[in-house]
Amino acid sequence: MYDSQYDPYGQPQHHQPPPQLFEDTSSPSYAYGNQGYRGGGGGANYGYRGNQNQGGPNDGGGGAGYNAYPGAMPGPQLFQDPVVANMAMQYGQNLMGQGKEYVDKKLERYISVSQVKYYFAVDTRYVLKKLQLLFFPYTHSDWSVRYEQDEPVQPRLEINAPDLYIPVMAIVTYILVAGLCLGLQQRFSPDVLGIQASSAIVWLVLEIFVIIATMYVTAIHTQIKSLDLLAFASYKYVGMIISLLAGLVLDSMGYYSVLAYCSFSLVVFMFRTLRWQIQGGAGAMEAYSAGNKRRLYLLLFMSGLQPFMMWWLTRHLMSV
Repeated sequence: MYDSQYDPYGQPQHHQPPPQLFEDTSSPSYAYGNQGYRGGGGGANYGYRGNQNQGGPNDGGGGAGYNAYPGAMPGPQLFQDPVVANMAMQYGQNLMGQGKEYVDKKLERYISVSQVKYYFAVDTRYVLKKLQLLFFPYTHSDWSVRYEQDEPVQPRLEINAPDLYIPVMAIVTYILVAGLCLGLQQRFSPDVLGIQASSAIVWLVLEIFVIIATMYVTAIHTQIKSLDLLAFASYKYVGMIISLLAGLVLDSMGYYSVLAYCSFSLVVFMFRTLRWQIQGGAGAMEAYSAGNKRRLYLLLFMSGLQPFMMWWLTRHLMSV
């Protein structure tokens, strides 16, 4: 038998460690993008050595090798290339543009985006004058709405035109003030804001539905639109906010006093504004003299509904 330290020819044999099946990735110098097999003798890159039709020398050092495996992930320096960065930015912008176009098309199926933009075409001057008109409608005389080519003038140019900016801001402020009132009464909870928001939206939708159903049952055809009704029905939240703040400062007496004044002002505002919308223009007074009672009753119903809704949506927020 031969000694295990010598080969069959009597030459000493050296034990070689078993080949490594997997690369050691625990080293800090290991980085994706530079994997491969390092050859002998100080080759700069990883690669196969030897005469394997790769263009390198025989078992020596310094032969050419592969920089990375064919399926290796690119290194971070790839994204620092200005060309690649510009291409990624252009791709992101195109993707955002396509997403916006898709959303606009979906919204156009249910509501016109251009019509919604009309109700938000306001400026600071319009907002201040509109708030003044809501609280002091007695000082205003001309309630007609100007038209240009059968289209109403934008709200920022026409004080009598309805808008949705003030209603949206008023609803959001009402929810926050409601949370403040409940917090001062030690009745606030994390879900109270969601409850107040849901309640406000549900009652607003229900009110508009009742008005539209009344117009349908009475067969009254008007020039007023659904978004106009939404705007007019939401103006009451401005008076509700002032009433709640007055209640916080002056207790229940201040709340009921301010609520009564804001309700009366809103009734006058609604009646005079909707008269031109429902009667269809300058022939409003002639329509009344002709005995068109259904339109008059509709005006009284829409205007008189506002004080009740103002009280209903604020009564539970005051201290008992």
